[in-house]
Amino acid sequence: MCVASCSSIPRRIKNAFTYCHVDAYTGLDTLININGFYTLGTIFYDNGLAVDLINDDAVNLQRKDSLYLKELVEKRKYKKGKYSYYNFIDCGGYTICGDTIKVKMIHKGYSINDFWIGRETWYKIIDKNTLLVLGDFLITTNEKDKEYERKAYPFSGGSTVEFKPVSFKPPLDYYWILKEKWFWCNESDWKTYMGNIKHNK
Repeated sequence: MCVASCSSIPRRIKNAFTYCHVDAYTGLDTLININGFYTLGTIFYDNGLAVDLINDDAVNLQRKDSLYLKELVEKRKYKKGKYSYYNFIDCGGYTICGDTIKVKMIHKGYSINDFWIGRETWYKIIDKNTLLVLGDFLITTNEKDKEYERKAYPFSGGSTVEFKPVSFKPPLDYYWILKEKWFWCNESDWKTYMGNIKHNK
């Protein structure tokens, strides 16, 4: 049964989520390869969108390839319910600060056993195919949650993620977050995007 966790994004996350989507070319593809994903499943788009497929079932974690990604999109055609898996892929955006990519993601809560979570991860660009995790932070205005994380997870950086090329990535309209008005910097851009989706159906 779906309860409060399924409702709109909690204020403690929304108020701390300072990134907003512009839908403009970022130039990230000139710094790193983005025609694929980074382990364990982060996908970057050149318009500022970032998504994470890491929450898929464990069986499929090791088979993220073009066929797998196409299967995800195909499943959407047959599972259009409010609580279908594709609605809950972690989504967000990124900014580029010199040699560092700052990614902000939101995990969408969908049941009594799941919760909305906001996280920010900083990646240092090592080369076109390798990113170093500098840190991972909770996105929230709740100071108690921040303090708990600082004590429980004092340092979350140091690992690297590697690029895996694929010939297919899900289209932008696959992701739930782009349909959320609050995610966009300008309401008029959101309306244009939603209009294009309806027109292309």
